[in-house]
Amino acid sequence: MGLLKKLGKWLLILLGVIIGAILILLVIIKFNSSGVEEPFLDENGEVLPNSIAMHEDMLIRGVSQRITIRGKDVNNPVLLIVHGGPGAPIFPVIYKLSGIDLEDLFTVCYWEQRGSGLAYNDSVPDASITLNEIVDDGLEVSNYLKKTFKKDKIYIEGLSWGTAVAAFMVQKKPELYHAYIGSGICAKQAESEILSYDFVMAEAQKRNDTVSINQLKKIGRPPYTNKPGMEISDAIEIERTIVFKYAPIKMDTGFNLIKGMFMDNGLTFKEKFTDMINKPESYYPAAKLMESTALNVNLFRDVPELKVPVYFMHGDNDHFTETEIAKAYFDALVAPSKKWFLFENGTHGVQIEYPEKYRAIYVNEILKK
Repeated sequence: MGLLKKLGKWLLILLGVIIGAILILLVIIKFNSSGVEEPFLDENGEVLPNSIAMHEDMLIRGVSQRITIRGKDVNNPVLLIVHGGPGAPIFPVIYKLSGIDLEDLFTVCYWEQRGSGLAYNDSVPDASITLNEIVDDGLEVSNYLKKTFKKDKIYIEGLSWGTAVAAFMVQKKPELYHAYIGSGICAKQAESEILSYDFVMAEAQKRNDTVSINQLKKIGRPPYTNKPGMEISDAIEIERTIVFKYAPIKMDTGFNLIKGMFMDNGLTFKEKFTDMINKPESYYPAAKLMESTALNVNLFRDVPELKVPVYFMHGDNDHFTETEIAKAYFDALVAPSKKWFLFENGTHGVQIEYPEKYRAIYVNEILKK
């Protein structure tokens, strides 16, 4: 009995130490959670003249949406980032920690779309979360950036779902933009889903991965339909999990990234512990409400021409937005000029996987046009 008492005492001490350490960690995170964007500093710790680092939850066409604007010199060109998903904004700090921010080359605006992001609240009617509304929101953001930074035109980069949003924006108001840049092109998603499914099924059969094979048989080959106990979103999540197994985005999600995110002052304590740890589909309505819209995207039909220079960046092993469809759309697209950049062994996150090549395209191609 004496041994058990001693063991129990040491377990209580250990538990106390663990709880104490967690509390200290939370206090440190809380101290570094002002919700104020971290400024750009020179070697003397002074804020760089002409730099900007801010975010604002502003009303865009009557709906609260967050924009984060960061740049080392407001005299630089302006770049609007249109995130993917739908409903899956990327926190600006991740760009910095991944080494892919372009904030020394541009004044970069990270826009969190209607129905998603840190400014979202339940007052936004679900019926208003549509592609057309999001496109018009983006045009208002573009005009705001032009006016604020006194630019004739801005650059626009779309990521995944954001490539479709950005394409419709540029199609509607080409005079607002210097160029369209797309990464992970969402060109004809219904067909892409079929190719993606066939890819993972073939890989699973090659490896005799019976768990994945059974999961894929259960959801069936696209087009996905709602089944008893399984929505379309469930089928997509199952298939994407298997894609991650066989064509994973090569991103370092280790201690340094997590530490950097939680120690960044740009987010509040609440934002770090609610938004960072939730999946978009469980937190932002756009993720589910826009799902069928995303699956029905067909830029071949709806955006056959863009009246600005076009730059496509795509991984040759992208099975979220299939490479062969993206290339076919590029070939068919009519534009004043266009360039295709294929990232060998790249998946659906070529910026993160090949940040040097991504940056070089901007420096040597886009900004020299």
